[in-house]
This record gives sequence, C-alpha cells and structure tokens, in this order.
Amino acid sequence: MAVSGSDLCGVHCANPQKEARRIAANIMSQNSIHNIIAAHLRFMDFDFSSRNYYGCNFIESYFNSCCFNHSFMRMDFFDSSIFIDCDFSNSDLQFLSFGACIFERCKFNNSELIHLNFNGASFSQCSFDHSDLYNSRFNMAKLVQTSIEDCNVKNVYFINAERIDISFKSSNTKDAFFELGK
Repeated sequence: MAVSGSDLCGVHCANPQKEARRIAANIMSQNSIHNIIAAHLRFMDFDFSSRNYYGCNFIESYFNSCCFNHSFMRMDFFDSSIFIDCDFSNSDLQFLSFGACIFERCKFNNSELIHLNFNGASFSQCSFDHSDLYNSRFNMAKLVQTSIEDCNVKNVYFINAERIDISFKSSNTKDAFFELGK
C-alpha cells in the first residue's frame, strides 16, 4: 500500500526518513487527519498531540519519543508497530487496532481507551492509570511491569495474557475476563 502522496510503500520508497518527515509535517499542519497511509515508516521525536485522526493506517511503523497527548482517534490501525517512550495520555481513543504491537515505557494515563485491540501486544514498563479501557482486548498479550491502576476494566479480556509484575490497584477486575467462560 503506497504512502499517502507517494507512488511507493514505506518499504520501497527511496528515502523512508524523508517520507516520514513529510507525513509528520502534514499531520502537524492539520487539526484533523483523515485516511492517511503511513505504514512502514519510522517516526522519531514528533509531537502528534491535540489532533483528530480518522481511518489512518500506521501498520508496521516505528514510533520513538512521539507524543500523542490529547488525541482523538477513531478506526485507526497500528498493527505490528513499535512504540518506545511514547505518550498517549489524556486521549480519547476508540475502535483502534494495536494488534501484535510492542510498547516500551509508554503512557496511556487519564484516557478513554474504548474497544481497542491489543491482542498479541507486548507491554514493558507501561502505564494505563486512571483510564477507561471498556471492552478492550489484551488476549495473548504480554504485560510486564505495567500499571493498570484505578481503571475501568469492565468487559476487558486478558485471555491467555502473560502478566508479570502488574498492578490493578483500585481497578474493577471482577468485571474483566482472565479466563474463558469466567
């Protein structure tokens, strides 16, 4: 799938970093981003916060030290992407797919994270504190040293999820699913 504004995909473009900077500049010049295709690109140290995203494709992309604070996102795809030191705090994210993503030291604090797909994702030293994760999925995910404190986890599925040093302090875990049929 070709990157928006290009004839080539992110893997085959002549200068992927130039394409990433062009796409980032395009995003940062707008308040509302619709249907952008930015798959297979690397984004480092960009401020993508306080914007609305609709139907965007960032599949298999790499984000390092990127800020998405105060974002509003609907129906966006990030599957198989990598996020290092990124911040999604104070955001409203609904119907997004982060399947098989890797998250290291990322924050989702004080956010609405409704109907999100984190199936098969890996989290290390991440925080979801004070967020609403209603009806999201973490099936077959790996969560290590991750905080999900004071969160709404009603109808959240953690089926076959590996959980190491996780804190659910003050979260309504009785309304979540950790095993099939329970």
